[in-house]
Order: sequence, then structure tokens, then C-alpha cells
Amino acid sequence: MNKLLRSAGGAGFAGAVLALLVAICLIRTALLPGPAAPGTAVAPIALDEAGAVERFAGALRIPTISYGEPERNDPAALDAMAAHLQRSFPRVHQALQREAVGKSLLFTWTGTDPAALPLLLLAHMDVVPIEPGTEGKWTHPPFGGVVADSQVWGRGARDDKSSVLALMESVEWLLAQGFQPPRTVYLAFGHDEEIGGREGAFRIAQLLKSR
Repeated sequence: MNKLLRSAGGAGFAGAVLALLVAICLIRTALLPGPAAPGTAVAPIALDEAGAVERFAGALRIPTISYGEPERNDPAALDAMAAHLQRSFPRVHQALQREAVGKSLLFTWTGTDPAALPLLLLAHMDVVPIEPGTEGKWTHPPFGGVVADSQVWGRGARDDKSSVLALMESVEWLLAQGFQPPRTVYLAFGHDEEIGGREGAFRIAQLLKSR
């Protein structure tokens, strides 16, 4: 059990940074018009690793728990998560359109080529509850967002706030480089994936389909 809790609760510095690098590479690969010429050197990506880790840890401190009983869910926690993203990624919020779909978030990064098919990137902000009676078995508090032992500890470290933060860090970094995508990019962050996504992903899908 303790091994399982550690696995669910901790994400290493290397893993967090790797997720960020992978997200940047995937976005750039999907958006660039074609492959680089053979032998072309790829410039190294300079990242604010300490800042990225702290922003990630801050997200883990917000208890965005999805319970099976809707009346137990705390909308204020999702509001706090949205506010954390807004504080942490100012360029994203200046350059992209942000829409609230219920408590979910949909960002639109308009591309330069209206004929190009858009790209949709998905993640979710909610986490599962802590199993009653296991609180004392966690190496660090499940919503402590503790950075220790080369790990970032907290519920959602791997499922799935790592994806939310990696995508936001990637777009923030690309915007800082002056990049504008040829195709439109959507970032869709659901708030209730852990209980089926009927009020989050489903409504976002309906909204995009209507357009």
C-alpha cells in the first residue's frame, strides 16, 4: 500500500521537466509546417526549472477532488486552480482566448492559417479522493505540494495535473519565443474527468461541435 501511495503521490524533478520538454516538442512537431533538413542542429531549450517545479507544486496544493456524490465537490477549489493558472501563465492568458465551460477551461490559440485543421490537447484538473484511513500512510500530505527528495509530492502529480502544467508551461514558453502557430490550437482542461466528464469534456465537445 505504501508503495502504491508513493507511486500515486510523487513525481520527480526529472519527470516533471521531461514532461515539459516532451510537451514542447510535441506541440512544435505538430505545428511546424515540415521536418527540418537532415543534419540541422536543434537549439537547446532553456527552461526555468525551479519556477516550473514551484508552479507544479502550487497546483498540487489545491484539492480539486471529484467525489461520486456531486454535493461533496468544492467549486471553490476549481476556482482556485483557475486563478493559479492565470497567475502562473500571464502570456497564455494575454494571447489566448479563455472560456469557462462550467468549471472546465477551454483555451483557443488562433492560428495564422484558417484553412488548417486545428489541434486539440487535453488534460484534466480534478483528482480522486484520498481513501479514508490511509492519510497517515502518505510520505507527505496528499495536498501538501511538498518538494523533497528530488520529488514533487501530491495527489495529481501524475494524474493529471502534470499534463495541465506541462501544456501551459509549453505554450507560455513558445509565446515568449514569439511563436505563433499556423493552425489553431485548443487546450481543453476538464474538471470532472474522474467521475466521467459529463459536465466537462462532454460539454466542451458539444461546444466545439456546435462551432
